[in-house]
Amino acid sequence: MANRSTEYIQSIQAKCRDCYLCLRSCPVKAIRLEPGKGRHELHASVIDQRCILDGRCVKVCPQKAKRPRLDTDRVRTMLATSVPVAASIAPSFPSLFAADPLLVPAALRKLGFDYVQETAIGAEMVAKEHQRLARESGHTLITSSCPAVVNLFQCHFPAAMHFLAPIVSPMIAHGRYLKGILPNHKVVFIGPCIAKKHEAETSVLAGAIDAVLTFEELLDWFEQEKIDLDRLEPGGFDGITPYLAKLFAVDGGALRTAALDTDVLSQHTQTVSGLERCKALIEHVLVKPDELPRLIEMVACEGGCIAGYTNPADPAEDHVFRRRQRVLRYAEAREQQMTLSISESAARAQLDAVELSRSHEDQSIDLPEPDEDTLRAILVKAGKHKPEHEINCGSCGYDTCREKAVAVFRGWATPEMCIPYMRERAESMYNTIGFSTPNAVFMVNPEGNIIDINPAAERAFRIVKADALDHHISQFMPSEIFERVAETGELLRDEVSFPHLDYSARRTVYWEDSQRLTIAVLADCTAEKRHLETVQQLRSQTLSRAQDVINKQMAVAQKIAGLLGETTAETKVILTQLMKIMRNESGESK
Repeated sequence: MANRSTEYIQSIQAKCRDCYLCLRSCPVKAIRLEPGKGRHELHASVIDQRCILDGRCVKVCPQKAKRPRLDTDRVRTMLATSVPVAASIAPSFPSLFAADPLLVPAALRKLGFDYVQETAIGAEMVAKEHQRLARESGHTLITSSCPAVVNLFQCHFPAAMHFLAPIVSPMIAHGRYLKGILPNHKVVFIGPCIAKKHEAETSVLAGAIDAVLTFEELLDWFEQEKIDLDRLEPGGFDGITPYLAKLFAVDGGALRTAALDTDVLSQHTQTVSGLERCKALIEHVLVKPDELPRLIEMVACEGGCIAGYTNPADPAEDHVFRRRQRVLRYAEAREQQMTLSISESAARAQLDAVELSRSHEDQSIDLPEPDEDTLRAILVKAGKHKPEHEINCGSCGYDTCREKAVAVFRGWATPEMCIPYMRERAESMYNTIGFSTPNAVFMVNPEGNIIDINPAAERAFRIVKADALDHHISQFMPSEIFERVAETGELLRDEVSFPHLDYSARRTVYWEDSQRLTIAVLADCTAEKRHLETVQQLRSQTLSRAQDVINKQMAVAQKIAGLLGETTAETKVILTQLMKIMRNESGESK
């Protein structure tokens, strides 16, 4: 069974959003939370050895981060060969279609199937064998038709496996029957259950079924091939017609098919559906096996196999009650049309030749258990310092805080998965940072309305928090930057001033995707801006004074230069005259 869950149920990490819904829904906690690339990012994946393949994690995941293995291409390849292919369609198929269910065999033949028959034929064989064993057995028998229930016993309750009837499921029984009457055919089972894919490939059962398709795969295939059932003529099934086994897919169907008492007050038979109820009954069986009825019909899906899938093609008609009514109407209509021909009587004789026995295997694993000191240390990491702190709210997916601590010890969970602890921690951090920071903080939703502000914002904008909440941010500052950040997700910085408040700030606006909020952080720079304005003013005054001094100095210099120029000219005239006189006197003496 190694790696079977990884093969049959795939996890898509990029879509996983830390919601823990798969873990909360999983009845056997076969989910591991693993760290992602981002800080505090966790992704859910399947724990192979614990998974029973009931498919609930696939059904409940809102992000579609879990998906079953798809085998449509594999079946297409079969149909493309020269080997004929038979289709075995589960008894729950009428619940899928609001229109005439007999349109389905016509559509399957259009896809290329050579032979189409209801798996209910196998259900008849299995029910008859359960009836025989219940009559001959000296202890309680639990039906083994549901593969998820069989996996539950083998993986989690091997000590109770002897209560499981050693009988194959209707799928395997019918597959073996078809291989007997159609030895050259491949056989494809079509039904609601992911676990059937694994069952068909289990070594002790291999060979009866060559491939398994879920109803979802079939509907997608119809859509890809543009097959519109409403435009087809109803077709019939091949071979023999099942009787009461057409009811096998609803609660009590196996007991009714075996012609056993289906009264809810019966002391001899009991129907248990839903894995939580199945687990509770198995635990009771192990303690008080003598207080139980002779035969217990046990199915994993509450309501029977008709509840084991989702119908993406018709969600409005997807309620289990509506599905049940469709199955009942189909069974009633087919019963009125039945006539037992000689050829069918002969064909039914071949049913007795089908081998219906099987064995079950202990597939449980030994798990490490923490001692009390280790357990307490893990609890303390999640803020559980005292027993009264263990509130057992189940929000992490585990039923109790101690159960989650054990999962942490095994590497399947982290202490941070505790939502009350993380909320308390986040609130504490917000109170510590948000209330103590001098920066004003505004939190704005995508519509531009304020959902929170901190005390620094109250002081800066001279408001009280109650008066700001639910008001549009434009009442306090221009909203364009908020709209841009919400639209693009980019981080923007600028400086803003509010003269009427005598307040200036450096503003950082960013988008918080996890909360879908635009957050503005305003760092007060009013005093700094005043200081800069004062410095600027002093600088301007200094420059003005310096210019005045320069101007005055230039004027003085110009005056000095003027005076020096006049003096030089006068001196030149005087000296010239003096030299002239001196020359004249010298000439006269000659």
